[in-house]
Amino acid sequence: MGRWLLAITFLIIAVIVAFSIFVATGVIDGPALFWRWGLQIHWLKPHLETYAHGQDAEAWIAQKEEEIRGQAADLDSRAAELQTLQGKLDQRAQQLDKRESDLAAMEAKLQAEQEQRRSVQTLAELYSGMDPADAARILQQLDREIVLDVLLQMDVYDASQILIALPTNLAAALSEQMGRSSN
Repeated sequence: MGRWLLAITFLIIAVIVAFSIFVATGVIDGPALFWRWGLQIHWLKPHLETYAHGQDAEAWIAQKEEEIRGQAADLDSRAAELQTLQGKLDQRAQQLDKRESDLAAMEAKLQAEQEQRRSVQTLAELYSGMDPADAARILQQLDREIVLDVLLQMDVYDASQILIALPTNLAAALSEQMGRSSN
């Protein structure tokens, strides 16, 4: 009887080892086989179904986590793109601010030139209404550039009458400058 018991024990061990080898090599799908057998046992079936629902939930959670990681990576790439665009917008804003300040400076310069032109025009009208000798006496005391601008704003006859009344060297220098500015 001891020999039979020993033979049966070795036979059971051999079957278990063979089954383990077949499961390890993938010849038999052991977990699926045990799962099917477990579902046929009535008292074990509810527990296995609950376990299966838990596995499904874990798989669903893992899938959703992977989707969230993908969305997070997409959001990170969009954030990097937005940072790049923000940098470009900041550069553009600086360029526009510089242009605006340049335009403001040009506008101030233009207004100053217009104001000077109006002042010269007013002086030209004022000296045109005066006697040429009196206008020449006053003009020879002023800066040459102002005198030149005033004479250029006057009509030709009035300017020539004032040039005649000015000292010869001053009239010659102003005439030369007037000739260069008309070119």
